[in-house]
Amino acid sequence: MSLSVTIRAVQANDYADVYAFQQEYLDSEPYEAFTQRVEGPSSLYFAAYQGQQLAGIIYGNPSRKSEQDYMLQGVAVNLDTRLGLARQGIGSRLMQTFENAARLVGANSVSVGAADDLKVERFYLKNGFHPIELVAKSADYRELERVSIRDYEAGKQLQEQLRAKHAAREVIFIFAKALK
Repeated sequence: MSLSVTIRAVQANDYADVYAFQQEYLDSEPYEAFTQRVEGPSSLYFAAYQGQQLAGIIYGNPSRKSEQDYMLQGVAVNLDTRLGLARQGIGSRLMQTFENAARLVGANSVSVGAADDLKVERFYLKNGFHPIELVAKSADYRELERVSIRDYEAGKQLQEQLRAKHAAREVIFIFAKALK
């Protein structure tokens, strides 16, 4: 059964709900920083709705390294089990919307730092992303080591080695996807 979900750019009347959702599932930041990001000229920020219910969000900006590359900063779907929205393809639909919008503004690729979580890593792989780096981070989220990789399975082995070597809080995959 496919859910009827509408995806659209975040609008001013969505800010309160989207901000609260972002705080719960993704990034904690002051409201002013949130509005600056949403209203930024190069920002891509979308929300998925099932009727009036906020089902998920996705957002990102051009990479600091290149305006032709976008950095996906967050994607999340409402996990409230009473709503039945998780694992219904909403995240993948949000991803397609984000990628299409990035293409329209001339982006060549999208990259993302994935949470240190197998389900998250599999989500990006399923959506056509490829691992390019591993980053080991300390308890205070300082970068300890960054290593280029080409293969997910080899990356999983290296992830555990880096975790042990640094007693790292997390070792995250950086994934990328070419858009053209």
